[in-house]
Parts: sequence; C-alpha cells; structure tokens
Amino acid sequence: MSNVPLIFQPLVKYVDFQGRARRSEFWLWVLFRIAVGMVMGTVMTSVMFTGMNFQNPDPSQFMGRYFSVMPLMQIVNLGLLLPSIAVAVRRLHDINRTGWWYIMPIVVAIVGTVLFFIFAGTQLFSAIGSSGGTMTDAQGMKLFFTVMGSMFLFVFLPLLVAEIVMLVFYVTDGTPTANRFGADPKGRGVMDTPEVMF
Repeated sequence: MSNVPLIFQPLVKYVDFQGRARRSEFWLWVLFRIAVGMVMGTVMTSVMFTGMNFQNPDPSQFMGRYFSVMPLMQIVNLGLLLPSIAVAVRRLHDINRTGWWYIMPIVVAIVGTVLFFIFAGTQLFSAIGSSGGTMTDAQGMKLFFTVMGSMFLFVFLPLLVAEIVMLVFYVTDGTPTANRFGADPKGRGVMDTPEVMF
C-alpha cells in the first residue's frame, strides 16, 4: 500500500475506519473530490448544452439530457462517499478523537431544523391568531424577519460553528506518538497496543 500515491490511499482503504490518516492524505483526498466534481460538472454541462437551440429552447430536451446524465453523477458520488467518510474518521483518529465527531454537524443541523420549525410554527400560529386570520403588511414583514432570524439563529449559526470546529480538527496535526487508534502515520513514537474504537 505504500507504493500507492497518497491521494489515492482512501480508495485503497475504501471502508477502512480503523487506524489514522495524516493531514496530507485527508486534504489530497478533498482535492481529488473537488477535481472529480469539476470534471463531472464539465461533462454534465457539455452534454446538456451541446447542440441546444438557444433561439428556441426546448425545456423537455434540456430536462431529458439532465436526467440522462444525473444517474451517472450520483453513482460516482455514491461510490466516493464511503472512502470520504472513512478518511475523515481516520483523520479524527489521528488527533485522538473518536470518529463519532464526524456526525456532529449532521446532528446540529437536525436539532437546529427541528427547533426552527417549532419556533417558526409557534410564531406563525401566534401571528395568525392575534390578527384574526388577516395580517397587515407590517405584521407580515415582522413575521418574515422573525422567521428568517430564527432560521439564522437555530440552523445557520450553529451549523457554521460546527463546521468551523470540524475544520479545526481536520487541520490539526496528529498526536506525535501512538494513540488509542494506532501508530503515528508519520512514524513518530512507538505504537503501544491501541484501544480500537470508532
């Protein structure tokens, strides 16, 4: 496996959630995913717009081309999903953190969205009830800004903080010796018997 370029290590370790991944392996994989996305976007755009009559566009032709290319894109994305999760988990292991941190932004987004719908629904029913079913423009604008503010407060801001925390984790240098997940991938320190856990 050492003769495989670092950028392709996650493909070799396709569903390997054990051990550690250094920063270069993780960030080269991110770069590879961006490059694949750009290539797929270019292919999709060229297939969808090649030969299109822009003077008299036919939406059904455009949508037909879109749906002919989209399954291939989704298959590629699904194929790269597991190695992406695995290398992220191994990157977290490198800084001696459990792989369960990976789902923290997802949990934050779900909890924030539920809180947003509860709060927004309460505000909507309250506004409708207090206005007798017909809101003035001023009441409508107040409700709109209240709902948008609660979306920022409950969803966007917590998710931004969660993503910043994950970014800090991903750029942090790994522990310079063996930790509970294995030996240092940079070869620093001697590996003890690790306690392997997700």
